[in-house]
Amino acid sequence: MRFTIPKLSVSPQYFLRTCSYIEIHNPHKNDEISYARSLDPGRFYPRFHIYLENANGETMISMHLDMKKPSYEGSSAHSGEYEGATVEEERRRLLLLAKDHLSEKPHSLLGFQKKRSWIKRLFG
Repeated sequence: MRFTIPKLSVSPQYFLRTCSYIEIHNPHKNDEISYARSLDPGRFYPRFHIYLENANGETMISMHLDMKKPSYEGSSAHSGEYEGATVEEERRRLLLLAKDHLSEKPHSLLGFQKKRSWIKRLFG
């Protein structure tokens, strides 16, 4: 599954770490970097597996669910799911968490209210 996250106020790598993903360096693919989050604490599989791309300030995420380790040594074939309810739920979770890290969030008044004229205070 591929989807885009709008421009973040933090690096995409930091954002994924705040979402419980770990960084993986693949020595078999020129130290390619990807990110993973296990569904079963204490085990590496099943896991969500993410690759990042940056384009025009937006973060493109390519995500799938690895169900198990590749079957054969040196093979990249695995039981991966690129669609489905579990993958869609994780996409929604990441988009929801990204809202806290958007670079163009509306400014809040930090708990203060705008000053109103005495007439508006009197008559509401």
